[in-house]
Amino acid sequence: MFDSKECTWANMKVVVMGQELTGIRGIKYKLSQEKEHLHGAGDEPIGIQRGKRTYEGEIKLLKFQFDRLVDIVRLAQGRDLLDFSGDIVVAYVKEDGSLPRTDLIKGFQFKEFEKGWEQGAKFMEITLPIIFMGLQQNI
Repeated sequence: MFDSKECTWANMKVVVMGQELTGIRGIKYKLSQEKEHLHGAGDEPIGIQRGKRTYEGEIKLLKFQFDRLVDIVRLAQGRDLLDFSGDIVVAYVKEDGSLPRTDLIKGFQFKEFEKGWEQGAKFMEITLPIIFMGLQQNI
């Protein structure tokens, strides 16, 4: 019998700067590699050439969580979040209670941040683009 139960958002834990992010609204991260066809005689490719890898993503936080991270950076003598470098741990379990899966986003830095507020808003959500040095899956 095939059971496709997935993990739910409630079963995800994200840790940045030693803090579990309770004010997180989303996270995504990706690994990319440059690739192009290699051509020789004729018009069909004879192979695929690979180039450099890049790592990027984003974290969506509520304002209170953003403010907590800013305070941590300032305590460490940084000016703002753009001065921070560290790791992110993302752990999740399926609803069937199987062993947790953990991704380690290594050497990340925030690229930028922007705050915004609109009339009628009930909360502020801040999206922080990130770049990082590597990804270890299922550690």
